[in-house]
Amino acid sequence: MDRCLSLFINNHMKRLVFLTVILVFVRLLPVSGQHQYTGFFSSQSHVIHGMFDTYEVGGKMYWAIPDTLFDREYSITTTILQAPERPNRSTELKYGYAGDLIGPLFIKLHKHNSYVCMTDPQHAMIITNPTDDISKIALQTPRERLYKKLPIVAEQDGMTLIEIGETLKSFTLFALEPAYYDMKVSQRDTAKDSVEQVQGRNDCLLLRIARTYTSLNMAGQGKNPIYKGNWKTGVCIRLMPKTPMIVRRGDNKTFFEINKRMMLDSGKVERVPIIKRWRLEIKPEDHERYFSGELVEPVKPIVFYVDRHFPRMYQQSIIEAVREWRVAFEQAGFKNAIDARLAPTAEEDPNFCIYDSRYPFISWKIAGVNNAYGPTPCEGRAGEIMACHVGVFSSVINLVQNWYFAQCGAVDVEARKPILPERLQRELVKLVITHEIGHSLGLEHNYSGSSHASIDSLRSNSYLSQHGMGSSIMDYARFNYALRPGDKVDFKNRRIQIGSYDRWAIEWGYRIFRGDTPEEQELNRQRWYDRCKQQCPELAFYDMRDVRSQQEDLGNDHVAVNSQGIDNLRYLCSLHHIWQPKTLLERQIMHGRYISMVEHYCQWVEHVIAHFGGNRYVNGLSVPETRDYCQKALRFLQRYVFTPPTWLFSHSLTESIRADRQAAMDKLYDGCMQALQHAFERMQKQLTNSKDVMTQDELMHEVEQTLSSLDDNANQIELNNYVRSRYNKLIENMKNHKQ
Repeated sequence: MDRCLSLFINNHMKRLVFLTVILVFVRLLPVSGQHQYTGFFSSQSHVIHGMFDTYEVGGKMYWAIPDTLFDREYSITTTILQAPERPNRSTELKYGYAGDLIGPLFIKLHKHNSYVCMTDPQHAMIITNPTDDISKIALQTPRERLYKKLPIVAEQDGMTLIEIGETLKSFTLFALEPAYYDMKVSQRDTAKDSVEQVQGRNDCLLLRIARTYTSLNMAGQGKNPIYKGNWKTGVCIRLMPKTPMIVRRGDNKTFFEINKRMMLDSGKVERVPIIKRWRLEIKPEDHERYFSGELVEPVKPIVFYVDRHFPRMYQQSIIEAVREWRVAFEQAGFKNAIDARLAPTAEEDPNFCIYDSRYPFISWKIAGVNNAYGPTPCEGRAGEIMACHVGVFSSVINLVQNWYFAQCGAVDVEARKPILPERLQRELVKLVITHEIGHSLGLEHNYSGSSHASIDSLRSNSYLSQHGMGSSIMDYARFNYALRPGDKVDFKNRRIQIGSYDRWAIEWGYRIFRGDTPEEQELNRQRWYDRCKQQCPELAFYDMRDVRSQQEDLGNDHVAVNSQGIDNLRYLCSLHHIWQPKTLLERQIMHGRYISMVEHYCQWVEHVIAHFGGNRYVNGLSVPETRDYCQKALRFLQRYVFTPPTWLFSHSLTESIRADRQAAMDKLYDGCMQALQHAFERMQKQLTNSKDVMTQDELMHEVEQTLSSLDDNANQIELNNYVRSRYNKLIENMKNHKQ
């Protein structure tokens, strides 16, 4: 046995190396598909097996990198696990909360002489045919930027050892600096940086790192104190697929995009938009079934994990909101392509980790921000969405309840209750999440989606059941404010749903088209796109300067629909019992809803004013708004703006909820007068002398006639004089501006 032991030692003496001042005995062997050090650095060393085996010894950290993983790309994401409480909460920030994700950022590792070089991959150009001579020359052009040169400590049996601990602690790619402005951080106290935990996976490394930052001193913050805050972060270093997805060209409308330079076979370089999307692929055995029209499951479905900090009553609604997109993916040929589930507990899945970028996550944030967001972080080679953390702020619940009250309170008795029924709250939350998930699938806003239906169609339950109130949930149309008290319309027809445009957009982005080459597939995809656009008016995506493409609007006639919306507000104000709160909480709720009514009133006026000097874009040509429609819009202004709404500013109403009456009046007329000023400026720039276009002088004359003929009775005179003074001030400002 001694002889065998002696032979064993002799056979392995060549594999012994010295590391720093400590004798290190290292033997490299592949075990169960993993590269492992079966030896040890010292009796106190600790090893974590994973994509790179990580060794902790003597206060230092080392990576053992398989040579097969050099010249590969890696994504880096940082997730906020714990954020410091800001001493001044007077202004709410959108970022800087637990669950926020920074990145992905990208690195490439190369082995060069006695160093491992960490570089920026530079995804600046797509080369369609890397094998031709011109492309080979282009590929030889240095494109990568050097980040770090890390000395090689040892090399053996296809493995390379480097010291990495200080780089993980100090290098900004692994910290908050790439998002310093959003996180509102400045100087980092590097002495307090600490790598607290490392976990290894087959294709990624997970690190918990503690950081300390001084807050960012923003201009105009006044007396906001500067403070030091402790942050807990989770960093995911993930191996990217060796082969990027096939790129899909965009149309500068439908999807979020990255602009890339593309080298064509001819050697010509052109700039093209590339859409952001998830990698949905067909299993090889399913190709024939897919192209014959049968629904197939993708190789890797999109699965969102829901933060368990969401209030329990909303958790199932979040899951249902994600699943609503299944119908769109079915139109693209995939079944069960998207799902959501509660984030597993440690007992259910000890390997689950919210900062593992392989897990899309929907996080809940307790904050006064009336918002939610659905990001599309992607890699730069082909636009593949690599990681995604949707953020939902707790205060968005208040916002969407105020919207529903102002837009549907006249038709839904339940909307008028200070505390909405849980069933209704869940449906409102679902609306918010469905929209944000649409963004995270790559979809841009489509403000044209709500511009197709007439007011009569919007009041028809049968029409709405077939077409919905708009073609796209990616529009900023929320609820059906065209309904009148007494209209019998199902709840699903009172809110925007995933529509025909959304289903088409997902199909255009995700369907795999026939073709022997990527170029042939793209050609067939473009032909399909052109055919659909010609045949389906509801797929229209108007120019953002088009009066039909406005935020928060509804229907194909702003005058008719917005008149109904304002009449509904008047009806709500006439319901005196709902404005008699019994508790402080009820008074605060109704105060918020009153402010929302004022904001909606202003918004609906702005939609109509946009038609003065406005344009419609037909086949790329600008067509001025007609005189006839401007006459309708003028009558709207005479009725709803220059004849002031005394019912909205009645003393009994504002006093019952402790609302600032003057502030409410200013809020409404600030917005109206600003919109009117923009309209006058547009009309002044009109180039046409057509008799079919209303001029600035005509509009001013009609407004002045209206103001001079107002009925100055005792109930009206105060508000009449207020409106006259606001308009006169507007005209005076315009005259001064000309001078």
